[in-house]
Amino acid sequence: MKKTIVALMTVLISVTAASAWFDGSVGQTTGPDGYKKTDANLTFGSGGMWFRGALMRQDADAFSKALNTYSLRVGKEAEFYTAAGEAGMTPSTEYMTGQDYSSTFFGGDITFSLTPSAGGKGRLAGPNAKVASGGGDGIARVDVGGGIKHTMHKTEAAALETKTGQTEYSLFAGASVLMARVGASWTGYKYGDDDTTPVVGSINGQALSLFHATNALPDASVNFRLDLPGYPLVTPFLSYTTTKYKAAIKDTDAYTIGAYIDLNMVGANVMYQVYDDGNDKDSYVMLTAGINF
Repeated sequence: MKKTIVALMTVLISVTAASAWFDGSVGQTTGPDGYKKTDANLTFGSGGMWFRGALMRQDADAFSKALNTYSLRVGKEAEFYTAAGEAGMTPSTEYMTGQDYSSTFFGGDITFSLTPSAGGKGRLAGPNAKVASGGGDGIARVDVGGGIKHTMHKTEAAALETKTGQTEYSLFAGASVLMARVGASWTGYKYGDDDTTPVVGSINGQALSLFHATNALPDASVNFRLDLPGYPLVTPFLSYTTTKYKAAIKDTDAYTIGAYIDLNMVGANVMYQVYDDGNDKDSYVMLTAGINF
């Protein structure tokens, strides 16, 4: 599947060489115990269609090899909605001695704008949300949507192979109110019969993507975000994420403060997050830089 994704991206790049716009970014997140996550993505857009290829690489002191996740996302942008589908994989990797992990996933989502002031290239909530400057008068815009994603996790150790299906259902909404932008999302998780620990997973609003705790199967998560555009070049933001897990795992909370810096063709995102798992409070720092035409 990795070769398929690379081949598709090669075709898309050649087809959209004269596209109307593109943007790309590279980000780095660091945390305790040698945790390091690198995110890179490149988006090509032409007319109302866009294609985004992405790479997420994760490593930690406890890992013998880093995990790489490749994905391809395709979207349709219209005045009042954005619809998108995605697929990706984490190739089989011996991330711990004698134990391999791999996964494949696919999903889709749609976002609707309920106000006549809606426009393309980014919504106020969900996977297609983008930070943007400027405010409005009153409730200038409201976006709502939902999505679904299914992941098949597989672990292999000696002669034992375990597979677990994980399905995520999400609902989200965002609004531009005066000079502020507010957003919220809820994600619920369902699993197959072979409940084994997913080694890698991502929760909206949470910097940590590796599940370290045994049987740390998320049950539901809620994220709230507040953006304060209107300042010259800088958009500060605050975010809070709480996650419940199955079994006897304690709830986790993530508190985030950050800012998006807009220099027209160049942008940067700086974030500091405190992750509280009920026992310890760990700090994560993220820095992302991007360019768009």
